[in-house]
Amino acid sequence: MKKRALLALAAVIFTSCTPMVRKVSIVDVENDEAKMRKEAQVETSAGPEEFTVYVVKAGDTLSSIAVGACKKYSAWKKIAEKNGIKEPYILRTGEKLKIGGGCAGAVPSSVQDAKKPFVCRIVANKAFGVGEKLVFSVKYFGVTAGIATLEVKDLADFNGRKAYHIEATARTAPFFETFYRVKDVISSYMDVLGLFSWKYSKHLEEGGYRNDTTIIFDQEKGFAEKNNDQKCDIPAFVQDVLSEFYYFRSVFRGENETKIDVASDECKTYQIVVKKIREEKITTDAGEFNCVVVQPFLKYEGIFRQKGNVWIWLTNDANLTPVLIKSEIAIGTIDVVLQEATVVKAE
Repeated sequence: MKKRALLALAAVIFTSCTPMVRKVSIVDVENDEAKMRKEAQVETSAGPEEFTVYVVKAGDTLSSIAVGACKKYSAWKKIAEKNGIKEPYILRTGEKLKIGGGCAGAVPSSVQDAKKPFVCRIVANKAFGVGEKLVFSVKYFGVTAGIATLEVKDLADFNGRKAYHIEATARTAPFFETFYRVKDVISSYMDVLGLFSWKYSKHLEEGGYRNDTTIIFDQEKGFAEKNNDQKCDIPAFVQDVLSEFYYFRSVFRGENETKIDVASDECKTYQIVVKKIREEKITTDAGEFNCVVVQPFLKYEGIFRQKGNVWIWLTNDANLTPVLIKSEIAIGTIDVVLQEATVVKAE
């Protein structure tokens, strides 16, 4: 039963159908979040781009910054255009400039900010937002054995940046609690503009089993640290095992294959490969949906260890809302079926 509970939770965390017809409500994006989403969409309108924030010092000029940051004098025009600086090209001490757009090279040693310079990425997101809440039934041989939820609860401050506070819960259905009780809570803090993980935590109660884990991701220095002081190296902008699902929903554009770097609960990094299988219309407890079906291939030992196939049905629209997950186990399949949902209007 423990393995079944883990597989069910794993399926809920990584799951992806057009207009939803019943048991689904749509809410508007909150004002503060809407501004950040629009900023990200503008920044990525010409494609994904990374940039460095450079703080102007006394005596700096566009040409000196271009030589120091980009190793080429001619880059000063691109820096000026990127930051909306026009003739007579006056810089103010303390002004923050974005250095990017094909400008490669070492960051000048003259960068003086409160923290070590952090090369950020910006990823546009229309798929989800604060207020989204998805409620699923976890079924085995047609019987509802558990209830799972995925919720984007609010915006939090993390390392001076805004982060989505995302929470996944799983619990046994009331009838089955007498035999085997599951009460799991998993949380992620995911950067709003960069869509990478800052913090991950889980609290598992499965029968007599208990597990509490917290991982902090130092994206600037390239390592993660668990609450037991274990450290591991991480690639830039790595996801945790919950935020990976939301990142996929944001970046998927119908490609046949999508790869995502993920740091596991054991502080190991692995890669998930999500393949598009087909498109089809299905009917679930929440209504009828036009879907794209994807299949994740998980290369890692642990809660997401894949002994059988997993298929995910996502709404074939900008929200890519998960409506059905099927996960093979030793005998039969576990079905995670959307019951009701509140989704945020895609903008």
